[in-house]
Amino acid sequence: MRTFQTKRDMIDALIGKLKKAMDGVSDHRMAAGNLQHSLGDILMGAFAMFHLKDPSLLVFRQRLEERWANLQRVYGIGSVPGDTAMRQALDGVNPATVGKLFNSVLKVQEELGLWEGRRVLGAYLAVSTDGTQHYCSSKKSCAHCLVKQKRNGETDYYHQLLAAVQVHPDQETVFPLDIEPIQQQDGNSKNDCEQNAAKRLIPRVAEKLPRGMQGLMLLDALYATGPCLKLLKAHQLSYLATVKDGYVLLQAGRMAEKGQLKQYTWMTKGKQHKVSYAKGLSHSGTHQDLEVNYLSYTESDARSGQELYKSSWVTDLDFEEVQLPEMVSVARARWKVENETFNTLKNQGYQLEHNFGHGKQFLASVLASLMMLAFLTDQVAQHVDACFKKALAYCKTRKNLFEKVRQVFDLLPCMSMNVIYRFIAKEITLDFPMLE
Repeated sequence: MRTFQTKRDMIDALIGKLKKAMDGVSDHRMAAGNLQHSLGDILMGAFAMFHLKDPSLLVFRQRLEERWANLQRVYGIGSVPGDTAMRQALDGVNPATVGKLFNSVLKVQEELGLWEGRRVLGAYLAVSTDGTQHYCSSKKSCAHCLVKQKRNGETDYYHQLLAAVQVHPDQETVFPLDIEPIQQQDGNSKNDCEQNAAKRLIPRVAEKLPRGMQGLMLLDALYATGPCLKLLKAHQLSYLATVKDGYVLLQAGRMAEKGQLKQYTWMTKGKQHKVSYAKGLSHSGTHQDLEVNYLSYTESDARSGQELYKSSWVTDLDFEEVQLPEMVSVARARWKVENETFNTLKNQGYQLEHNFGHGKQFLASVLASLMMLAFLTDQVAQHVDACFKKALAYCKTRKNLFEKVRQVFDLLPCMSMNVIYRFIAKEITLDFPMLE
């Protein structure tokens, strides 16, 4: 597979790198012998389904004949089995294997020098972490399903995932680093939870950070516990974690009553911003050895004084007052994992909550991981690929762009995704051969 020469052909080189990585995945079916379709082709077939935003695996298979030549040229696919056989093959793939495929994209981002422009507070890459549900059924279940008993007597079987997404407060794009399934663990009778998934995900996030970059985890109050914060420090990760109750707020309240909290205010576009802060507070009675710094932030209308937003955080970062505006902006960027990631995956063509397949082992989690990988690929293209940006500007919304990409892919012979973006952006017309 070729490497990219310019940002213009980056997306196709990136897909090529992914295909090479998928071809290197150990095939769990080897004992069966006489395998007609390689696991690499099956993985890339599922990736292509999500990259093209097909509404289901059945539709992907139904369109196979009309788009076969393009699937070979653009995605390097040699053959694809029927939808049932495809699900069976993917069902046995360990989700951790798919997680390693993210490294191929992250390496391209590093080669592009993309990370330098994503630093915050001088030295950090901000990583937001949160969970979401991606499968739910009252009929189909597997050994890894989470289980919820409803009041009406029915039982829900569902899957969730925990995502670690690199974000920047001033940039629209977000870059998933990895995801961890929140699913029933082997040998356990109780449901898995976000905190347990975080214990598995955090070490991998630390490993995936680009060389020379420090990680700053943006967390909600669920993770502001002593064990979680200590785990972050053990892996050299800093944190900004929301706090809503507990010993830190009790200490801060007492300091406020005595006038001991320091204050810092600033104004922007008719809004007043105020931070009250203190350093060196004890996290809790149980974890008195863990010192944290505390920030309480309030945004108000400058004229009326009406409160518009309020939140509090704990952090291990040492800071100067002049850094507080950026620190607050970074902390609030935690919502990008929900707004720019999960919301996009659910409502902008990827259809995260649609049941593409459940299986008996890992299928639901593997498909969610491949969808996230396709989303990451699109986000890199949106960030650095001029042709993608022009096509997106022409189509106005991602959903419209993805629909146009699928239409062109199905109707015209194309050598690359780059030429599809150029065609949509009116850089080339049908007067030019699409195979060039």
